[in-house]
Amino acid sequence: MPESIAILLELRLIDDRLHLLHRRLEARQADSQRRRLEADLVRETLAQEQERLAAAGRRKREAEQEVKRCRDRKTQLANQQPGIKTNVEYQANLKESGTMEAKAREWEDVILETMEIEEATQRTATRLKADLAEKDRIAAEEGARVEVELAEVRAQERELETRRLGLVERLSAAARNKYERLRAVKGETAIVAVQHGSCGGCHYNLPPQTVNEVRRNERLILCEGCGRILVWVEGPPPAGTR
Repeated sequence: MPESIAILLELRLIDDRLHLLHRRLEARQADSQRRRLEADLVRETLAQEQERLAAAGRRKREAEQEVKRCRDRKTQLANQQPGIKTNVEYQANLKESGTMEAKAREWEDVILETMEIEEATQRTATRLKADLAEKDRIAAEEGARVEVELAEVRAQERELETRRLGLVERLSAAARNKYERLRAVKGETAIVAVQHGSCGGCHYNLPPQTVNEVRRNERLILCEGCGRILVWVEGPPPAGTR
């Protein structure tokens, strides 16, 4: 086997490992992001419940002030009754007093309603706070694990990139350019094994002469159908050659 083919096969294995490292890291980062989004969703819901609780509190205070205002006015009207001179004035006083009492009771109903809202909202907020604390904890732990894995992946990448550079420098310019162009277009299937007389990448039916040339591994052979670099692998084709 020419050195260029052996180098390309080793180079493909390194590139495949780099690709798998990137995919593994992307998957872990996506999972970490999902955990953060889950926590943020609970955080947003909690903020909405807290605003609802605050609004209920404001409404209750307003109702309490209105009840006090109506009761104070009713007391004022009662204090005025001994000095009333005419029946018309007395009836007007009684009517306004009754109106103040009715309004006070309406506002008291509002207070009861807002208290029920406050209780229910407080229970929901308490549950959400516990849920958020748990999701924040999980997200933080996941993020820390991803950071550790990121450091490990970067270390592996540096090692593989160093090995890759050494291999690339040993290739001829033509072989290197051909491989890099194919890698950019075909990804991890830039180099494929011949399978049952066909290209392992596009399944193009190769002429017998081409199959024999690939089997001899004497020079670079490209698939006439897709342009991939063809290699002969005894036994089951390794991962990535398809």
